[in-house]
Amino acid sequence: MWFFKYKMKARRQFEDRYGIRVTDRCAVEHSGRDVYPGRFILKFPRWKHAKADGTQDKRVHDNEVIMEQSVLWIDEFRIISDCFAIVELVRLLRAREYAVSLCAQEQKKLDERNEEWKTAFQDTTIRRIVERFEKNPTRFEAYCAMLFEQLGYQTFVTPPVNDGGYDIKLFLNDELYALVECKLYNPSSRVSRPIIQKLVGANEIARAPHLFVVTTSIYTKEAVDFARDAGVRLIDGNSLCELVKRAIEHEEVPVLSFVQLTEEDLQTYIAPDIDLEPFRNGFGSGL
Repeated sequence: MWFFKYKMKARRQFEDRYGIRVTDRCAVEHSGRDVYPGRFILKFPRWKHAKADGTQDKRVHDNEVIMEQSVLWIDEFRIISDCFAIVELVRLLRAREYAVSLCAQEQKKLDERNEEWKTAFQDTTIRRIVERFEKNPTRFEAYCAMLFEQLGYQTFVTPPVNDGGYDIKLFLNDELYALVECKLYNPSSRVSRPIIQKLVGANEIARAPHLFVVTTSIYTKEAVDFARDAGVRLIDGNSLCELVKRAIEHEEVPVLSFVQLTEEDLQTYIAPDIDLEPFRNGFGSGL
């Protein structure tokens, strides 16, 4: 009983200090040493017996998922939980301006983005941009996000599935500034009015003050007329090339606003046949 009371006391002390309510999936305890800035190590669910690709080896009877525990250290506290809860807790701490160092997976994401930034704007024609991303159009969204970062915005790229009707959120001074829809089209195609209407409809919920549509092609007359009446800024292929040329003038790598891991990032480390539904609840919206 005394051990349970000790754990509850540590939890209350953590919640009082940081103003964050901790999910029951987290065990909070005193680590016996001060760690600042905070640091964390992520471990991921895995099959006890797995095939080479990480999925379940069905030849083994009574196979089970091993729930590896992730750990966060900050100040004198140690928090132990699943990877989803730890990543969400780190996000909330950083939002309150508590320093937490990058974990290995975040550093890998940062390194990849830095490398991508170095080579991203070598393609200054629409044809080359389309060729580069036509096999993976979702990377075009990240490419556009980097352009907006260079213009001084903070960006958040929405998940490919259930994106809410837009691809990027833009922030200025931590306030929502705009929603962006990106369309990688062959230059011979045209973006039609329904694309613009969908973005306007999505903004009924998001309530962003500005709306942008970015494409590698051009827009139909109906789309242009509707966008003008709805106050949507259209960026066509020629305008996109101008943004790329402006980005080339800057040599520095921008500070990346989304090194913070997303649910999609975490899923790349977990076998697709492991049920993650119990851990998704509340992810990205607070503990």
